[in-house]
Amino acid sequence: MDKKLEHSRILTHRGLENGRENWFSESTYEAFQDQLSRSFGLEFDPNFIRDGRIVISHDGNLARVTGGVDIRPLAEVSPDEMPLLLENGRLCFFEELMDLIRRSPSKINAMHLKGGFQEPAYLQILIENIQQHASDMLDRFLIFDVKPETARLLLTTLPTLHLAPSVAHPYDIQRYNDVVKGTLISVDEALEYRDQGLYDWVWLDEWDLTDTDGGNKSLYTKEVFDRLRSVGYKIALVTPELHGTSPGLLGGEAHPDATPQERLFGRIREIIALEPDAICTDWPEQFTTD
Repeated sequence: MDKKLEHSRILTHRGLENGRENWFSESTYEAFQDQLSRSFGLEFDPNFIRDGRIVISHDGNLARVTGGVDIRPLAEVSPDEMPLLLENGRLCFFEELMDLIRRSPSKINAMHLKGGFQEPAYLQILIENIQQHASDMLDRFLIFDVKPETARLLLTTLPTLHLAPSVAHPYDIQRYNDVVKGTLISVDEALEYRDQGLYDWVWLDEWDLTDTDGGNKSLYTKEVFDRLRSVGYKIALVTPELHGTSPGLLGGEAHPDATPQERLFGRIREIIALEPDAICTDWPEQFTTD
C-alpha cells in the first residue's frame, strides 16, 4: 500500500490546486481560506506594496494574474487600492493571511522570501510585520530560500524563527543560482550552516534530472535525507510539477517527472516514501490520508 501524508504535512503551492474545477485564482484569500480549513499548510509569497504594507502574491507585477488588464508593479500599488480583485477571488494583506493561519488547524506553513527582497529595507518591513501580526505563532510557519546573511539578521530580532535555505544539486546551483539571486546552496553547505545554528529546516529543490555532460542525477534520495537528518534538519521539498515541462519557466528547466500524470504521481509516491516533514505540491488531495 502506498504511503500517504497527513494533511498537515502537505503545503499547497500559491493557493493552487490541480484536480479541482472552477478553483479560486492564484494566491487569493479565498483559496488560502479553503485549504487551511482542510488542515493543509500553505506555501505563499510576501510581496511589497507602498507604505510598508505586504500583500501575498508570487509575481512582482499584476500583469499575469490580471491577464494583462493591469500591468503595474506591485510596488506602485497603494494600500487603499486593496483588495485587488482577480477573476475568482482577491489578493490579501499579510496580516489577513496570518489571521487565517492563526484560526486554522494547520501546523506548518512556508513563506517564500525571494532573493530580491533580502535587502535591509525589505527585511525591516518584514520583521515589523511579523512582530505585529505573527509573533504569537512563530512555530506555525517557516521562511525558506533564506541566505545565510539574511538568516543572521532575522535571528537577531526573532531568534525562534524557523528558517530554511534552498538546497539544490551543484549542477542546478551552477545553472540557476543567478536566476534566484544567489539563494541556492549545496547539501554540504547546509550541513556547515547547521553547525552555525542558522537553520533548522531545509527546502530541497530538484529542478530537473539533468547532470553535467547529459548524465542523470537526483536530489531526493535516501542518502541525501540521511545526511541532512543526521544533523537534525527537518526536510521540506517541492514536487516535480512545480518545475514542469511548460515553456517560460523560471530558469528554462523541464523536469521529466512532471508529465504525464501517471509518471508524476508515481514519483511523488516515491518521494513520500522517504518521509519528508513537508511537501509542497499542486496536487494536495491526491497524497493525503483520510
